Amino acid sequence: MVSILFCFLLALPLSYFLNSLWCLRRNLLAAKATGLPYVVLPWSNLNLPWLLLRPLLLPVLNKLPIRDSLWFRLLSVDWPWHQQYAVFHQLDSDNFIYVSPTSNYFNTADAAVIDQITKRRHDFPKPVEVYRSLDIYGKNVVSTEGNVWKHHRKTVSPPFNEKNNRMVWDESLRQAQSMINGWMSHQAESSVSIYQVADDCMRLSLYVISCAGFGVNLDWPGAEDQRKQPLTNRHAASNTEKETKPSEIDGDHRMSYVDALQTLLHNMLWIFIFPIFLMKWLPFSGIRRSYTSYVEWGRHLRELFDNKKDDIAAGKGQEGMDLMGFLCKGAGLTSGSTVRDSEKLQSEPVLSDTEIMGNAFVFLLAGHETAANSIHFSCLYLAMHPASQRRLQKSLDRIFASRPISEWEYERDFTALFSTMAGAVLAEELRLIPPVPAIPKCVPRNASPQTLVINDQKYTLPPSTYINLVSLAAHRNPKTWPAGPPSDPKNPVHPNSNTDNDLEEFKPERWLHDTAQISDDPAEKDQYTEDAPNTATGTNSSNALHRPPRGAYIPFSEGYRACLGRRFAQVGVLAALAVIFKDYSIELGVDKYASDEEVEKMGEKERREVYGKTVGDVRALMMEKMGMLFTMQIRGANVGVRVVKRGEERFADLYQ
Repeated sequence: MVSILFCFLLALPLSYFLNSLWCLRRNLLAAKATGLPYVVLPWSNLNLPWLLLRPLLLPVLNKLPIRDSLWFRLLSVDWPWHQQYAVFHQLDSDNFIYVSPTSNYFNTADAAVIDQITKRRHDFPKPVEVYRSLDIYGKNVVSTEGNVWKHHRKTVSPPFNEKNNRMVWDESLRQAQSMINGWMSHQAESSVSIYQVADDCMRLSLYVISCAGFGVNLDWPGAEDQRKQPLTNRHAASNTEKETKPSEIDGDHRMSYVDALQTLLHNMLWIFIFPIFLMKWLPFSGIRRSYTSYVEWGRHLRELFDNKKDDIAAGKGQEGMDLMGFLCKGAGLTSGSTVRDSEKLQSEPVLSDTEIMGNAFVFLLAGHETAANSIHFSCLYLAMHPASQRRLQKSLDRIFASRPISEWEYERDFTALFSTMAGAVLAEELRLIPPVPAIPKCVPRNASPQTLVINDQKYTLPPSTYINLVSLAAHRNPKTWPAGPPSDPKNPVHPNSNTDNDLEEFKPERWLHDTAQISDDPAEKDQYTEDAPNTATGTNSSNALHRPPRGAYIPFSEGYRACLGRRFAQVGVLAALAVIFKDYSIELGVDKYASDEEVEKMGEKERREVYGKTVGDVRALMMEKMGMLFTMQIRGANVGVRVVKRGEERFADLYQ
């Protein structure tokens, strides 16, 4: 009996190994048949045992000669960020396949190829299985394809229009002012050190989407408590934070609206790994807290849904986007009734309750993470590049002059921001750190082989091929982006990628056609181009700025599946940046190297040296700690900054 059990246990890994070899050989033959460059991986970088064991194995593997091998570098799930354009440069090709026992992955940084793929939605659909993690509350517009996706999009797209963008603008101005006031309160001086900028930007963006999209009005918490601890450890039931239901913690809730969502997002990995029904029984506090946040956020979503159903039944409307209202209408709910319209149920498909919940979750998730990251990274990049920050502030002065924020107008001011230095800052931040490192597509298993034209030659991708539109590499491709020499050839931003040019550097000025001719005067509005004012999504950047070739710049994807909330995010980010930098400057905290008193006594050379070291530290931290769960973020670390009133900077004069 023991020998039989032993043989069985031995046969399991052996059969798995032999099956993997057979699958790897099959996939290798398919890759060779395409004629494209390929790299062979012993297992997929998405292999679950590898993902779990990788942190333990890496210290050992990095000591072996394989650490510099291309296949080993591609085993990191975050390889697009760590390698950027370096892999494509090493292979001397903007298109390659990596082969694993699980699947073949076609990776491209070729603008022309990306343009072909995004235009052919039916030939290259989304691999919906990749988006299962977004289905925790129900199917949605992001995780569906075909006719189901068309119905979801038809239901959710109407609120994304210029009228509602005005509300996003107003709410973003209000919340950004509250954030600044929170930072600067309780301070006798005109400066303050902030160590949770990422958390604060997340809070700001969540408050904007909650109000503009769902009618949940949230007020900024007390600045003192906010600076003391990360957002994920703060319960939003603070006496200084006033939230309308369903945000309050009462007898029916164990977590507030804000805390439940933030805790859920920071612990989504456990929900990916473990069945939800099992999580509450596992003896690990982190996993059980993840389960609690999942349940609590689901209850908050359900309350939003139920409240909206009651409003519709009572014939009540809501100002602004009212995303939940449109979702309910898409479910067949009509005024004066709490049940679905039977005629509509028979004539066309309608959203189920779970699909309403799923779409609400996705909009709250994508709507605040994308904007929050852009605000956060724009602030960091501008702090690392004070000269660009000065140019932005001069541009804001020309646009707004002495007008108070209460007189800033969406119709007048957004286009001016989008078309000048502020728009260039956002475009450059999204070029360097797009929301996701790669956009997945596929040739489905049961589909026909699909042909692409690459450098005037035809190549055929077989069925069951996954596709990565590697935005991080496409945005740095020297074949499609104008580039200058590196600012500091001896200390390149990236050790391997684009070391002979400046495409790894933050240079928003590259988006300005001619800085001497670009006017910020809103009176000269005819110089600006309104980007698709009658569409929901607008464009990736202003027509008044540099226009990359189609497929070269895809922060919000392209084609039929381009992000619905693109203009929503652009409006919110630019409004927030304008509020922050109109009256304040942001510098990196140099506490590691010198105290405030020591900085005051320093000469120009010493200050330049200290700030240069700090910039180097931040670059290294971003390279090492950047990762993705839903969007690109710095994981497990914070960058301290110093917010000061304009004119009182300590390092700005070094970088004029």
